[in-house]
Amino acid sequence: MAAADSDKVGAVHVVINHLRLRDPVTDATLAATQDATRLVVDAGAVAARVLRVDDTHLILVLDFATADDADRIARDVGGPWMREHIVPLLAGGTERSVGEVVASA
Repeated sequence: MAAADSDKVGAVHVVINHLRLRDPVTDATLAATQDATRLVVDAGAVAARVLRVDDTHLILVLDFATADDADRIARDVGGPWMREHIVPLLAGGTERSVGEVVASA
């Protein structure tokens, strides 16, 4: 296998949501994020992670095989879950970024 072949990245789309909360995150909210990651993966995401930056800042990192998967799962699973569990806790809107992975090691 040529070096260039081993360096190719499969088409992976990543969604990153910065969630800035009004109040410190609770254990119940953290438990709910574990449920959410499982729901998203069960719906077809490649991977889902939640990072705690500090007591009022969480980052949701979601990997999808295609942009269509990202859109479908956001619409059918992630959006409804966020409206129920996270939106009422936010200090403002979410900061959402979506992109295709172009390099990885």
